[in-house]
Amino acid sequence: MLSAARIFLLFFTLWSVSVSAQNPTEARRNGERAFANGRWAEAEARLAEYQKAKPGDLTVLSKLGIALYQLRRGEEARRYLEYVAAKDPDRKDPELFYYLGRVRHGLGDWEKAILAYKQYLRVSSDRHPLRAHVTDNIRRCVTGMQAQANPQIALVENLGDRVNTPGDEFAPIPSINHSDRIYFAAARQGSVGGERNDDGYEDTQRGHWCSDMFAARLLNSGWEMQGSLGGILNTSRFEVPLGFNVNGQILYFFRGYTLYSGEIFADTAARKDEYSMQLPALQSPVKAEEGDSNPLFFNDHTIIFASRRPGGQGGLDLWWAMRTDSTWSEPQNLGPEINSAYDEDMPFLAKDGATLYFSSNRLESIGGMDVFRSVFDAKKRVWTAPTSLGAPVNSPEDDVYFRLANDGHAAYFASDRLGGYGQRDLYIAYFQESQAEQLAMAQAAVFTQAEQNSGEVQEIREVNIPVLMYNNDQDVLSADNMKVIERVAALARNYPQASLLVTVHTDGSLQPKFDLYNGIKRAEMVGKTMTDRGIPPSRVLLRCVGAGYPVAREVLDAQPNPAAGGLNRRIELSLVGKDNLPLRQTLERPLISEFMSAPGAQRLEEQTNGLSYRVEAAITRQVLTNDVIAMFSDLAIETQPGTGAYRYTAGVFKKFNEAALLLKDLVDQGFTEAKVIAYINGIRLAKAEAVSLLKKYPDLAGYIKG
Repeated sequence: MLSAARIFLLFFTLWSVSVSAQNPTEARRNGERAFANGRWAEAEARLAEYQKAKPGDLTVLSKLGIALYQLRRGEEARRYLEYVAAKDPDRKDPELFYYLGRVRHGLGDWEKAILAYKQYLRVSSDRHPLRAHVTDNIRRCVTGMQAQANPQIALVENLGDRVNTPGDEFAPIPSINHSDRIYFAAARQGSVGGERNDDGYEDTQRGHWCSDMFAARLLNSGWEMQGSLGGILNTSRFEVPLGFNVNGQILYFFRGYTLYSGEIFADTAARKDEYSMQLPALQSPVKAEEGDSNPLFFNDHTIIFASRRPGGQGGLDLWWAMRTDSTWSEPQNLGPEINSAYDEDMPFLAKDGATLYFSSNRLESIGGMDVFRSVFDAKKRVWTAPTSLGAPVNSPEDDVYFRLANDGHAAYFASDRLGGYGQRDLYIAYFQESQAEQLAMAQAAVFTQAEQNSGEVQEIREVNIPVLMYNNDQDVLSADNMKVIERVAALARNYPQASLLVTVHTDGSLQPKFDLYNGIKRAEMVGKTMTDRGIPPSRVLLRCVGAGYPVAREVLDAQPNPAAGGLNRRIELSLVGKDNLPLRQTLERPLISEFMSAPGAQRLEEQTNGLSYRVEAAITRQVLTNDVIAMFSDLAIETQPGTGAYRYTAGVFKKFNEAALLLKDLVDQGFTEAKVIAYINGIRLAKAEAVSLLKKYPDLAGYIKG
């Protein structure tokens, strides 16, 4: 006799089989219900079960083919749909021929796709909702036949099944501070928000998984999931990462009950309130409820976003707005050079502030949404005609959320091309050479400056900026100095195209290595105060030039001047740009008699106005203890808020060959990593930028070659 336990086990096994293997009628009914609700994996499983039990039903085979297409299994889908079309050539089924066209289109079989699309047009009514779309797709197939591979792209690679799932992975955001890390959104099984329908309500029958935010990291074995961002970031609503501020400490992200209604939030990675249950909403001109979506934050003071708001060219258009002193400017359309009657969405502006990438389903695409590129011509004040990135970045399906990596060597994007793991997957494109537009750093989006400066006569504003005086560290942020800092911060917010230069002068009472280091720490105090007042760290340039540029003589009549130290200890604030600013600044230094005055301030201004060169001797994170550095003149330390990197430089020259001679001396003295750095008005100049300025500054030829 069987034991009770064995009888229970046998009963459970038979019950499990009966549940997993539904009878054909139930399998078909459940499969068609899942099909109607867009639950493609469930539909494919149930309809395949019915097909196995009762093979040959053309309606079931057609739905199986469509479900397989939605699951990105292109070849399987093609076999099912082509079988149905061949078995019943007189079939009057618009959906069959539409998806047969989509499958062939997705596989790059352009001519056969056109044939299927034309068959759809023959069997569908004039009022069928997909007719205009199919007509456009026929034109896109013609574009696809003429398209060529992009020679700049070395390789496009799926991030793999340790990151991508049968769900929907999208919106990849490269980390600012970690080259091997990305953040992204995914609507996948197990997401915190569960399954919700289009109205945002929980619905396990018609709903789809909410999107959460995740991180992935590149290891030796390939890309690996690092897990959900968790905490207070992923909730029962939809969350999508949007980008970081310039120093990578603030994550901007979207949160809403649907992907079309919600708010933008800012999570400060550096400071977290453990008792806070709600992050602050970011005040911006982007209103999801009014049709705005996918904002791109550029250098913390410009937003580019997609919207269907009135005044556009049709469909989704790209719009922009700029942060002013206390609010945002009224959004403006990027114009007909960028926008078309079709959709333009998911913008990305490269670091040069002039090269725009976006996705569009205009007729120049080869399928759905393709990635396009346009460059703003600052002289003509127009965008160039957008050009497709071509294959293999673009495919016959949707290619979206394109973003260059920080070093310009690669780009991340999402695509639902056939052959992936799920709905949309994350991909990486490797370039043959680093993209120049990602190497040149602009302080502001170039087209916003062109808008501001578009008048024939530009008004020049005159401002007086008092110099900050100090005796010790406690004086740096004194009440009087803070009044000046507040004024200059407001001025900097009103001129987002400018950099804020903080220059600390000392009295030379210490050894140069300590004098410089103490000075740069005081500059960092001012720099942090500026960033706390909304000035992006990338726009704040900090330097200490030591005692090399006094305004008062240290010695009078062969005797030490006791007043000199208090006059020479000063911090000077100014706005600088590589191009002329509509601003005339006067630094209000202490009044000094002609008998006592020294020409140091004037000498520094003359040396650094326009093109100049310094030799960078070393980069450290602590004080440079090598006393040899004191052998050289015009010493300085430079840094930017939050970087923790101190760049020691020597010399200031107007000619590259003069700087090259000092470079040789520094190398001979053991500074083997030394190099020449070019500056425009005190702002470091990358070699990629120098090429574009060669005509204006011919001496840059040596710098570029060197």
